[in-house]
This record gives sequence, C-alpha cells and structure tokens, in this order.
Amino acid sequence: MTSPKGVFIGQRKDRMGARLLMMLTCIRLAEDFDTDYRVNWFPQGADAPELDQPQDLFTKDWMDAYFLSTKDFDALSKQALPIWKFQNDKSPDRLITHLNSGRSVLVEEGFEVFAFPWEDIETIRPRYREFIYRIGFTEEIRAIMDRADAKLSGQGVSAYHIRRGDILNGLPWKHTTWPAKIEPEELYEAHLEKTAGQTAIMFSDQPELIARFQSRFPNLLGMADIADVSGMTRAQRDFLELYTMSRAEQVIAPFISAFSMAAARVSGRQRLVFKDVLTEQEVSAANQRVIDRVAKGPDAFLNVSEAAHVYAKAAQYLCAQDQIEKAYELAQPILSNKADNAFMPLLQAMNCFYLSHWKESEGLAKAGLKNKNLWPDDYAVLLALQAAALGAQQKRWPAGRHFARAFWAKPLRPDVVVIGSRMVYRDQLPARVFPPTDFRLQKEMRRRRFPPFNSLYLVTHKVLVRQPCNFDFILLDWPDLALDQKARRLLDDRSRLERLHEGLGAMKNTPCDDPSVEGLVALLDWHLGVSDLSKAIDILSHIAADWPENPLYHKRLASLFEADGDLPRARISMADALACDPGNPFLIFAMGQFLERIGAVDQGQNQIIQAAEIDDNTAAIQGMAGHIHLRRGNKNKAAGFLQKAHDLFPPYKRFANQLARARS
Repeated sequence: MTSPKGVFIGQRKDRMGARLLMMLTCIRLAEDFDTDYRVNWFPQGADAPELDQPQDLFTKDWMDAYFLSTKDFDALSKQALPIWKFQNDKSPDRLITHLNSGRSVLVEEGFEVFAFPWEDIETIRPRYREFIYRIGFTEEIRAIMDRADAKLSGQGVSAYHIRRGDILNGLPWKHTTWPAKIEPEELYEAHLEKTAGQTAIMFSDQPELIARFQSRFPNLLGMADIADVSGMTRAQRDFLELYTMSRAEQVIAPFISAFSMAAARVSGRQRLVFKDVLTEQEVSAANQRVIDRVAKGPDAFLNVSEAAHVYAKAAQYLCAQDQIEKAYELAQPILSNKADNAFMPLLQAMNCFYLSHWKESEGLAKAGLKNKNLWPDDYAVLLALQAAALGAQQKRWPAGRHFARAFWAKPLRPDVVVIGSRMVYRDQLPARVFPPTDFRLQKEMRRRRFPPFNSLYLVTHKVLVRQPCNFDFILLDWPDLALDQKARRLLDDRSRLERLHEGLGAMKNTPCDDPSVEGLVALLDWHLGVSDLSKAIDILSHIAADWPENPLYHKRLASLFEADGDLPRARISMADALACDPGNPFLIFAMGQFLERIGAVDQGQNQIIQAAEIDDNTAAIQGMAGHIHLRRGNKNKAAGFLQKAHDLFPPYKRFANQLARARS
C-alpha cells in the first residue's frame, strides 16, 4: 500500500495580505503538482490577533477541510521541507519525488507570485484571479464581494493604498523605518492631479488620511461608498477592502505591501508603484514638496511618529542631492519634539558621519544603542556606524571591536557591508578582533554595488567610492560565528558561492597562482561541484605544506579531510592550525566544535568554554559557552557567559531566553 501524497502547507505569522497570498500560492501549487493543500492558520509566534477568529471569514465546512490542528501540523511538518529548499532545482523531479513519498512542503511565501526556475511566471500570474473563488468565504462576505464587483469592475478605476497604522503607532513597528511600505502623501496627490476626472478609490489603515484626501478630491471614493463595513470585525474589513481594491483596473501602492500585492494578485495583474505611473520629473517635484512639508515641523503630520517616518525618506533624497546639512537641520525639530522612534538617533548619527562630525556621530550612536526598542538590523547598523566614527578618530582597537559585534550579528546587512568595506580599505580594523582570514585578499574580494535605497540607510557614494567588499569571504571559513541564520547558510546558497568565485576572477592585484587564491579557488570549485574533493585536498595539502605558519590553510584542509571522512588527518590539520597561534580564541573555538562533531564531546565543549574565557567580544562564542554550562546544570556559570552574549547583541532573543532559564 503506497502512502498518500504530501501536501503543501501554507502558513504566515503576519496579517491578511500575506496570508491570502500564501493561500493562493498553495492552491496554485496543489493544482500544478496534483496534490492538496492545507493551512496552518495558528502558527507559533503569529502576530495578528485580529485574525484569531477565522470563522469571521470562512465557513465551518471549508475550515474543517483545509485548516490544520496543531497536532496535525506537528505530524506533517516532521518530514516537511520548506519550499525554498527546491528553489534552485533545475527541474521538478526532486519535488515530485518528495511529495510522492508522502512528505509535505511548507509554504511561507506571501509577498509575490511564486514560481520555480523551470516555470514561466507570466503564465502563472493571471491564474490567481480565479483562485480566490475556491476559498470558502461566508455568505455575508460573498455578498459584499459581489457588490464591489458590480460597482468597480470594468470601470477603469485606480485604487490607492496608503500604509500607516501600526507602523506609526504600534509596538514594535514604529521603531524601525519602512521605506518600502510608507510613501508620502505628495506622491498620491501627484497622480490624482494627473488623472483628474477618472474614478479612483483609496484605502488606508489611517482613516484621517482618507478624509484629508477626500476634502481635496471630492470624487475620490472610499470603502464606505461600496458598503458599510463599520460594524464588522477587523479581519472582515481587511479582507473586504483587499477584495474591493482588487476590482480596480490598477492598484497603486508602496513597493512592499502584502495587502496591495494580494489585491493585485487576486485581480491577476501586477501591482504598480509610483515610478510606474509618474515621470521622473513628477516624482522629483513630489519629493521636493515632501521636503518642504518636513521643514514645517512635526505639526504638519498626523503625529510626531509620522513626521519621523516621512523624514527618513526625505533624508535619503536630501543626502543623495548633497544637501546633508539640511537633512541634519530637519531632524532636529523631530528629535526636539521627543520623537521616541528608535531609528531617529541612527539617522542623525549618519548625517553627522556624512558631515565628518565624528565625535557627535559617535555620541549619538552610543546613546541610541541604549534604546531597548532598536530592531536587530538597526542595532547592527548603529554599532557599525559607531565603529566607523571611532575609526575616523584613529581609535582603531575599539573601532574594530564595535564593528566585529555588528558584523557577526548581521554580516549581510548592506549598511554593515558598506561601512565595513570603508574600514577595511582605510585599514581601520585590527586583525586580532577577527578570526584568521586574509585581509589582503579581502580588500580585493569585491561584490556588486547595492541598488540605491534598497535595504539601505546609507547613501553609498557618500561613504564608499569603490565597490563594497564581499564579506562572504570571511563567512566561508567562519559561518558559525554569525548570529544571522541566512548568513550561516552560505554553503547551501549557490548564488553567493558563485559571486565569491566571480570576485576571484575580477581581482587585478593578486595573481591567480598566489596560494591564497589557489586555495580559495580549490575550495569553491569543490563546493560548486566543479571539481572533486580529492583534487581540493591535494591542492590545499601542498599549500599548507608550503605555508605551514598560516592557520587558515590548515583549517581549510581539516574541513576537507573531515568531509572526506578522514577524521585522523582532519584532527592533525586542526591541531596544526591551532599550533600556529595557540592562544587564538577563534582557533580554540573551531577545534572545540570539531572535537564535538567527531564524538569527543566533553573535550570539545571544554575548548569552547576556554575560547569564551579568552575572547569577550564574540556573541556566538559567549552564547555557546553559556549554553554548554546550562546543559551541564551549571546555571551560575551559564548566566555569566549568557549575560555577556546578551550584552554584545541585546536584540538576539535566544540569548535573552537562555539567560532567563539560567536565572530561574
């Protein structure tokens, strides 16, 4: 008897738009792979209390058929794989085999139409418009859906979505910037003026904004012109607004909004952003009006928090136009009005850095880091900024220590990469704060520039003239020191490995027969499947023999022997690495991890603890030592190490949770 096919399990922890897109994606995948789908509506850690009563939206029969209980989800997920595990495949074969074996696939994609490399996304996109009708909505919901269809479909309507709400006022959302979610009112005004006379409808989670727009544009519709949903629950209102938005001819919204993206997907169209519907000149004029409004002070906004969030966008425009002094001046009234948004000191510290006000930048960063509401990425950026300000003052050692903390927390964050590259090029990072690596080669290992304003606070050319470094060069040998899980998965990410390989080919100052290059090429060729393991071992063996004083070469050789199953030679090579620098905490830590992996657990753990006693600046080492003591029942010793780990990067929740256990 064959086991039943695996299913696609959809889950999202956030709100309506992302959850609906996730369900539509599951319906599509189930249809194309001849199986079924299920929805885990109550995932652990979900942060959308308004969705806790799904019966507001869905019929009981439909939920009984498609919703998973916690018990059922736990059973299915034991052998499930996340869908991204199949994203780099060249064919569907492995996914089909996985499903046919009875194992399921976890789908958490909720921001775009999903397609595998072997699929044509443009043939998939229009199919989404039919999938919405396969979801079992209640009769009350379906009645208003029909009304929206009758009022808007085929009328050439433009729908606008303005995102504010919890971003301005909710915790923790107000404490980081959302440049891809918040678009200033001036851009909406520009398009409404451009399309005057055409029917339009506006949606927002901030009703005051709709009222403000309707006072200027009397023909602008709102949801109330379709149906009275004021007495409905938040979940019902959210869905009905989303569906009504989908009936428009075009949906114009911020770059990232699962809500408006889902509306566009339901309609079978692409959602539009302002660069799609306005000219460069029109956008530029609107941005200037944004700056003029910020200059009027916080009273020109809904509240001081909105002033701070819109300022974050205005500051980037100003800095890109070399108006940094003005960006600095415009921040002062917002800070003086006691804006408590945790990102504001970060933005002002950055302005000071652009202006070469090193001491003021350092002070703002130091004070800003005390804010317990800082998001992890922002904390890392602020640490890196403080490091760069210290480096500019020739305080090399503390600069290196601060940057190392930022790097190991968020080594892929573009701001951290750009700031770190500047410090590498200016020789502001002492080698001893990092594990054995080759900073000479690191200076030449470049990566493509980050797109402007893409996951960046920095205006890159104000900080860095050259291309940024590719710090995957460090992570290739030391992934376990990173706290960020994506950073640690370098060896599973072919595109990142290929970028490293491309960087080697683009170097101009180091010849290809240099041992540092030869060894790295051999290592990458093996990881990429270009050459076999034995060839890599042969090349690294010769390099380690010719350069016996370099611990990095011995460590790399040890990793190859271990991969080959030759544990005795791997242990010898690790010992050779440690012999090059016996007191180096990173090498001691690496030896401890190796010993754990080969079964010498107690000995390995003692090495890791020894490394933590020497190094007091690497959160992963401190945290691992604390965890070892916690498992051994040494709660007092565990608390000491875990407190250090927590202090090095407070936003990392695992250390806080383990520390609480140690103190219980």
